[in-house]
Amino acid sequence: MEKKLLYLKVKEEIERIIKAGELQPGERLPSEPELAKQFNVSRPTLREALKMLQREKVLISKNGVGTYVNSRPDFIMNPLSRLQSLGQMIKNEGYVESESNVKIYTREPEEAWKQQLLTDEPVVILERSRTADGNKVAFYYNIFPQSLAANHFEQGFSGAIFDFLKNKMGIGIAYAVTEICVLNSSNEMDRKAVEMLGDDIILLKQLHFDEADRPVFYSMDYLKNSVFKLFIKRE
Repeated sequence: MEKKLLYLKVKEEIERIIKAGELQPGERLPSEPELAKQFNVSRPTLREALKMLQREKVLISKNGVGTYVNSRPDFIMNPLSRLQSLGQMIKNEGYVESESNVKIYTREPEEAWKQQLLTDEPVVILERSRTADGNKVAFYYNIFPQSLAANHFEQGFSGAIFDFLKNKMGIGIAYAVTEICVLNSSNEMDRKAVEMLGDDIILLKQLHFDEADRPVFYSMDYLKNSVFKLFIKRE
């Protein structure tokens, strides 16, 4: 367990160095002995961290030459084990992110939402698209119980939903339970997503919880499959 934690820490530190600009896209990493000494770990531990970064396409290995920081990929990668906003996922890969088609409205909940949110009351829905360098890459619905949303969305919304919840509503999201789904052509919301993004879509249905294990909001996240690459390490 300690070894696993150690190579994950090394992986995260290399990611931090890259994001801070200390290593640029296309730049060669120092040799393994140098890196092992820098992070004060064994070479096998370092190699585990490098292998993970190579699988995630953060680094690329050139046989007989060395390991390099990958140039910005044509897709957005994110491990499913890491909970972060779509906007942050887009920024992490060096794209300029923005939002469009923002709508906020109240409606009666579907039966599935009642079961997820543990309420029969109306819901407030935040609907919007996300773009990367001006291209639509995601479309989603964030669904809140009306009593929780209260008047917090009356002045509109922009930015990251996790930041909004924390700063405006005092709610921290601790974790989410995610279901990967296929689209249903008879579902109106799914059809609208196809109109926005095309039919090359991954659908994530996610229930977000606070630190007290209370459901806060339910989301339906439609991601362009040609753009987003989601993965998880299974052991």
